[in-house]
Amino acid sequence: MGTFHGGIGFACKTGEQFFDQQGPAAGGQPKGIRCDLIHGGSHNFKLASNSSEIKASGACLARRVLGPRFGAGKRRVLGVNAAVRIADLTAELVHHFLRHLEEDRHNGIVTRNLRLAAIHSFFHYLAIVDPRHLTHSHAIIAVPFKRRPHRVAQYLEREEVQEVFRQIDCSTLCGQRDDALLRMLYNTGMPAQELVDLDVRHVRFSRPSTVLIFGKGRKERVCPLWHETVASVKGYLQTRSVRFTDAVPLFLNTDGNRLTRYGVRYIVTHRISQAARRCPTLLNRPVTPHTWRHTTAMHLLQSNVDLAMIRSWLGHASIETTNAYVEIDMEMKRKTLASAEMILPKPKTPPSSWRANKNVLSWLSTL
Repeated sequence: MGTFHGGIGFACKTGEQFFDQQGPAAGGQPKGIRCDLIHGGSHNFKLASNSSEIKASGACLARRVLGPRFGAGKRRVLGVNAAVRIADLTAELVHHFLRHLEEDRHNGIVTRNLRLAAIHSFFHYLAIVDPRHLTHSHAIIAVPFKRRPHRVAQYLEREEVQEVFRQIDCSTLCGQRDDALLRMLYNTGMPAQELVDLDVRHVRFSRPSTVLIFGKGRKERVCPLWHETVASVKGYLQTRSVRFTDAVPLFLNTDGNRLTRYGVRYIVTHRISQAARRCPTLLNRPVTPHTWRHTTAMHLLQSNVDLAMIRSWLGHASIETTNAYVEIDMEMKRKTLASAEMILPKPKTPPSSWRANKNVLSWLSTL
């Protein structure tokens, strides 16, 4: 039946029918659907063709889906080896679970909405494979997401970016790696996950130099590379003695394994803290790998690059996402304000002066 991707919570990582002993070729009937929870191993949630039960480990459901305290305290039916009916998973229970996330576990709105999105995904899938639960599924899907404030994206100024690179000691292996990594981030504006997924063979070192990036949904895009970026990456790879056509990770950690997103975040934080000693504007600023993505977009926009090209550069699915950078460009807003000031007539009334106040003049003459 293909692959069904969900999120954390009720999500099914894969959806695959499995049949009885006769098999599909012999006309066997599907016994259920195999589902893998993203959090922890593989468990069978059997949506039996002659029953509305989900036969699963209740303890696993309480631990992996609802959480240990919530599952044990709110739903005693979720005991060990308990059969959990779909009817037990009501909209009221989902509301209780979401409140538990915010009030007891102190999760943020983003985490709360991610859990709810996973629950929605499961019941969307359930409504398709078993229409008998259509009404019940729609009641769960109707549970709304919670609105959250949209913060203004932060980015680095050009002087701050230059200061970060000036503080990197490229005479060491870690310095060469960090210099090449940050140049690749700034050049391409790719997210951290796309960066750590790169292999050496994904980079074209001959002219025109490019890098093949795999985005969400394995969508491919090609981004051009500056000469300085290529030279830095070449220098880093020469210390590792790898060929440019090898299918090995582009960036490694100190253990010789592929660098992770958390490693990229640590490198960014470490290099920003070093640069902050010479650049006070970097103090007390939360700079993350995604901040470099915003920085790339803003500097391209300030260089009068077309929005459609920036969208292609960053791999945005919609131009509306790219339009958000126009709203945070203060320099463009200042230029717009300056042009509007030229249109307005100058005020006719002269500015106030102490010379026009006779009482002040009289008082001064008495001194």
